[in-house]
Amino acid sequence: MKKTRKISGIISLVLIFAIIAGILISCGGKTDDTSDKTGGNDSGGDSAGNQSGNQGGENSGDAEKRIDPELPDANFDNYTFTFLTHQDGGDDWAWFDVPDIVADEESSEAISDAVYKRNDKIMGKYNIKIEMIPMTDENAAMKKAVASGDSLYDAVVMFNNNISNIVTANLLTNIAELPYIDLDKPWWDPAVNSMSIDNKNYLLGGDLLILDNEATNALLFNKDLMADLAMELPYNLVKENKWTMDKFNDYIKGASYDLNGDGKMDPTDDRWGFVSFNDTLHALFVGGGGALAVKDESDIPYMDFASAQSLAIMDKVMNIMYNKDDVLNVQSDTPSAEWSQIFWNAFEENRALFQWARIRVVEKYRGMESEFGIIPLPKFDENQANYHSVVNAWSGVLLGVPKSADNLERISIILEALSAESRYTLQPAYYDVVLQRKYVRDDESSEMLDIIFNSRIYDIGSIYSPGGIFAEFISLCNKSNREIVSFYEKKIGPMEKAINKIVDAFQSMD
Repeated sequence: MKKTRKISGIISLVLIFAIIAGILISCGGKTDDTSDKTGGNDSGGDSAGNQSGNQGGENSGDAEKRIDPELPDANFDNYTFTFLTHQDGGDDWAWFDVPDIVADEESSEAISDAVYKRNDKIMGKYNIKIEMIPMTDENAAMKKAVASGDSLYDAVVMFNNNISNIVTANLLTNIAELPYIDLDKPWWDPAVNSMSIDNKNYLLGGDLLILDNEATNALLFNKDLMADLAMELPYNLVKENKWTMDKFNDYIKGASYDLNGDGKMDPTDDRWGFVSFNDTLHALFVGGGGALAVKDESDIPYMDFASAQSLAIMDKVMNIMYNKDDVLNVQSDTPSAEWSQIFWNAFEENRALFQWARIRVVEKYRGMESEFGIIPLPKFDENQANYHSVVNAWSGVLLGVPKSADNLERISIILEALSAESRYTLQPAYYDVVLQRKYVRDDESSEMLDIIFNSRIYDIGSIYSPGGIFAEFISLCNKSNREIVSFYEKKIGPMEKAINKIVDAFQSMD
């Protein structure tokens, strides 16, 4: 049965109510009684926006009582447990292989050592071997394996931008069929539950992986430049729930300067308040409580980015992103061949007060002389309950079990055991050593990381991207397009058609 939201008959009302909503809206995002429909984390948080159940504080030095998984004793007779993994690459990523699945030996690298120790313990306990087969196209590899009934792969680590095709092609096992996967345990990320449709979930995320952390959106800021400009560091604003889009905009407008004196703002020579990519449009939108798609009471997604509430959020986001005097968007304002270099240089050369980032790129600046900090994306206003840190729809990864995999009991035992052990090996190594000690420059940024990771969100509308809407949505930046309602009206037909196909696929799967 298809379920859609038809808005064509009421879209004109949105225009009428948008101005009213901008005045009356009391928080930037979903209200408390609808937050469960977005897949967000607007409940269960403390005053700083922290959520229960994720890594955060417990991995940043706070004492935590170890929790062991509830698993049976088993001997799997030297079985080789095989992960199919993606092969990533790109000039804005620091690693070009998968770091969190296998390690051949101990070394001086914290992540590699943690993976080695974790695997060694689980391999010894269950008498298994662990292998990784990287593929440039895990989607094609999965289709081939499932079509032939090949049980070679026990689990697959997928790029987020491949997930829609993999799931809707019925290539993955329903998590409910994995008897020893306990999603109530703290090593599984509850934010991934927002990726369910029709109350069916085929995806896992959590402590077994670090690339989901790495793809989480945040802001970097130049502390030395902020001191030169006599600006207050924004840490206290974050902790006091006062880090809002309006505050962010105030900082941005106070930082830009025509350094070369030619009367115009140059990407390669002048100082900018904020340096970004097109993706930042979506990151800020979700940070303010928005989402491309939400879900109804039957767990069916529908597009929501032209609601009155969303329009109020987008107005503030566009006021930031389309400010050409103070904000450099390298994708809309520079030649494509120079995007990345201009992006990196601006921050390293102290010509950017703020920079949009996914956490992984922090490693790029480990040799930077100036001090920098990390903070979450701003809230819509002070009434917003929590900060929202969206996982990038292209860069992140999630975990699944192929439909053709054999012995789901064995698979679920091993995945649960690896994930539980990762909480006490891999995650501390990543969180404490790599981020806090090696790259992050101050204690305050460590506290900010707690908030960022504990407020992680997946926007189902960006990852499933019905009708290719994610790429088209962020490309609004290329022309500083503010016409969200007309854009929505133009795209709603293809989006609804695509959502129907996705929902039909889920409803037809067992």
